[in-house]
Amino acid sequence: MENIFSMLAEMTQHNPTLNLLLLMVIVWTTGVICRIIHQPPILGELTAGIIFGPAILGLIAPNEMLSILSELGVFFLMFYAGLETNPLDLKRYRFHSCMVGIAGFIIPFIVAYLTCQLFELPTVQSLFISLGLSITAIAVSARVLHDLELTDHHVTPVIIGASIIDDVLALSFFTAIIDLGTNQGTINWLLFGLTMGKVILFFLIAVGIGLWLYPKIGQHFASRSSKGFTFALIMALMFGLLAEIAGLHLIIGAYMAGLFVREGVVSPELLTKISDRFVSITYGFLGPIFFVTLSFHVTFSIFKTHLLLTVALLLAAIIGKLLGAGGGALASGMNLRESTVVGLAMNGRGAVELVVASIGLQLGLINDEIFSILVLIAFVTTSMPPISMKLYLDRINYNFEPSGK
Repeated sequence: MENIFSMLAEMTQHNPTLNLLLLMVIVWTTGVICRIIHQPPILGELTAGIIFGPAILGLIAPNEMLSILSELGVFFLMFYAGLETNPLDLKRYRFHSCMVGIAGFIIPFIVAYLTCQLFELPTVQSLFISLGLSITAIAVSARVLHDLELTDHHVTPVIIGASIIDDVLALSFFTAIIDLGTNQGTINWLLFGLTMGKVILFFLIAVGIGLWLYPKIGQHFASRSSKGFTFALIMALMFGLLAEIAGLHLIIGAYMAGLFVREGVVSPELLTKISDRFVSITYGFLGPIFFVTLSFHVTFSIFKTHLLLTVALLLAAIIGKLLGAGGGALASGMNLRESTVVGLAMNGRGAVELVVASIGLQLGLINDEIFSILVLIAFVTTSMPPISMKLYLDRINYNFEPSGK
């Protein structure tokens, strides 16, 4: 059996098409199994990445094709999440989102920093680790909410809005910490101010295009004869490009574009068709590839060398996020059940943390061991929301009111 696995692994490493075929067969199989046992498909995809990826069997090999498809996967996940969100809900629950986003970032940051200090880690390294453990992955939250059929409930715009605020705060701290690490402990406040100015300008331009320009031009371009699906995709890429120019991840732009598609599409029938096409591409192809490849970064060697630090930081990440996001939801007026769901959902990390961790490694702010710890925590916390939310919602026999009611 071991020889068969070795031969198959060698074949997939030299044949990208076979590699992709094997991955899709595994994704389809895990999806079927998850539906049979009533578990969210994302859990199966993450587990499949661990078992069949480099960490254990090595049957699926990381390559350039999967890397590109993975990037497209997180892009489509966020665009479709925006498509499913009503902009009025984001506006209606903006206070809740701000409370959850701010508390959900600052409290985990403090908890993680104090934990690092207990292990006497250097200050800049501690700050960088704290930043990584405070981030919430919007794509993970959006996927879990979709899998658990919570997209029509008002916890969804609160969680997504809070995740965006979380990412903006992360960007601010990220810029400051890099300055500390590369400029002998000083912060370039001018650069910091310019970065935040670009972020604010991006959101103003995005809202302006979405609410004013898109409805005017959308009725001419986003129609059946003008290929509304393609036009929506062009808008998503344009918003993604604007986000990157502002220093944000392109997924923020993709989400903002998805929010305003309904503003430019006149026909409800066409909007339904566009949504159906995006959901097929997102959850049937590109999204699963993203979550499978997310598991490729996991390594278990740190359990031998840094077990206590890994466990301590994992607990700090989980507890800090529950206290911060859940506490912020409670403080904003949400009830205990809703606040618990928000706290559990915001615990997902993933892509953004991996991007931040990889930049920190390149700049020498963290070493290989800390990078491996952050990757492992990203995987564990990405796996947690689908399990914890499913168990909690089943236990309380949830029946939240849909948003707007």
